[in-house]
Amino acid sequence: MAFLPKSKLWRTIIVLGGFTLLVAIFYAEENWRGKRAWENCKRELEARGEIVDWDKLIPPPVLDDQNFFKAPKMQEWFVNNWHSDTNELADRLRDVKFQAMTASVSTATNLIQTADEAKDYLVWSDQSKPDFDLIGDALKRPYARMEGDYREPIIIPIPDFVSIRVVAQMLSQRAHCYLLLGQPNKALDELTLLNNLRRTMEAAPSGKPITSIAMSINLAAAGIYLNTISDGLHLHTWREPQLVSLQRQLKKINFAPIVAKSFELESATWCWTFKNLLRKYPNDPSLWQNLKHFRFPWGNYMPSGWVYQNMVTIAKLQSKLVDSTDFENGTILPERIETERRQAKEIHNHFSFYTFLARFATDADLSKIWQTTAHNQTLVNEAQIACALERCHLAHGKYPETLDALAPQFIEKIPHDIIGGQPLHYRRTDDGKFLLYSVGWNEIDDGGQEPLTKGGVIDYTNGDWVWKN
Repeated sequence: MAFLPKSKLWRTIIVLGGFTLLVAIFYAEENWRGKRAWENCKRELEARGEIVDWDKLIPPPVLDDQNFFKAPKMQEWFVNNWHSDTNELADRLRDVKFQAMTASVSTATNLIQTADEAKDYLVWSDQSKPDFDLIGDALKRPYARMEGDYREPIIIPIPDFVSIRVVAQMLSQRAHCYLLLGQPNKALDELTLLNNLRRTMEAAPSGKPITSIAMSINLAAAGIYLNTISDGLHLHTWREPQLVSLQRQLKKINFAPIVAKSFELESATWCWTFKNLLRKYPNDPSLWQNLKHFRFPWGNYMPSGWVYQNMVTIAKLQSKLVDSTDFENGTILPERIETERRQAKEIHNHFSFYTFLARFATDADLSKIWQTTAHNQTLVNEAQIACALERCHLAHGKYPETLDALAPQFIEKIPHDIIGGQPLHYRRTDDGKFLLYSVGWNEIDDGGQEPLTKGGVIDYTNGDWVWKN
């Protein structure tokens, strides 16, 4: 009778021992496999110049007298203050803007139509001229490093979207007013200030870190800048000196590397976050304590290899999105981006221990970011050409038959279509104007047509990307 319980006990011990051994082998295999995959991935990406370690994205310090954000008021005005819902500069400018609009017939940005309205707006907004002068003086400093703690990505300083947008809108409005009053020199001064403020989002001299917020602000401010250039061309107010200056500014704008750096930052941030799941803290409760209190912090007890595999997933996906841009030739490849979008969607739709964390870090529609980037860069390239066309028109009283006639007198080199790398489409129209367009995201020449969505806005996914003139 005593032998049977002893036999069962030994069998139980053997089964438990075998199970424990299998679990140990499973953990060891998964951990080895995941760590090896991550080391190989990191080595491959670093060989291509891509950064995956957060520590390497920390910007080096710069001298205070060389740093835009160390100039008086700049850190306070243009860096987000998590402890306050208000921004003194933005609140003051919005108040001035409101007063100016109530004094005029038109109340929407860049819809001031008459010289009297323009004069009224300038009088009211001149109240903020000391602020703009202070910003202009600060922009003489060549570098832009926000002050803050960069040791961990979750606490780094980020720009204040609202204050930069409000300043950009007011400078644009002031430029528009000067254009209406036939004062292109003053309009150029306002736009130059706007453009230089936008460039602080590029974090000179190191170009790191570029957050998604900084990238979005850069693109949004550039859109305001480009719309105002277009206003002046439509009004035929710009003259040769201003057009040359604008072309010089436009030539320096290149969004794709900036967006690529923001992807690099996102990848490093999420990898840092995932890796912190593996950290052991001095006061962490033991496994027995967690089980005793019915807690099971899976992040502490799942195989570390799964975390590394998820790091591989997100790093490779972000890297492939960057590969969808040919920096050397200045092109973006929509078809390849759409392929990566579908892969990201698969990660969202299908569970795997190697991707379940990456689902939180992966936007299933990342193609929208590149689409916006491509569209804005197309407008930049078209704006360069439009300025050259206006110079040609001023010199000869008409637009040329082909874009080739512009170089080298009116433009050093004619920008190509960022979609596919072919020449942009151009022709003169019967009303004495011109049609200039890119084939757009669908990579099809639709003859300069811009279809509308059901909501009545331009569908930038289909149709061409047309310069307004």
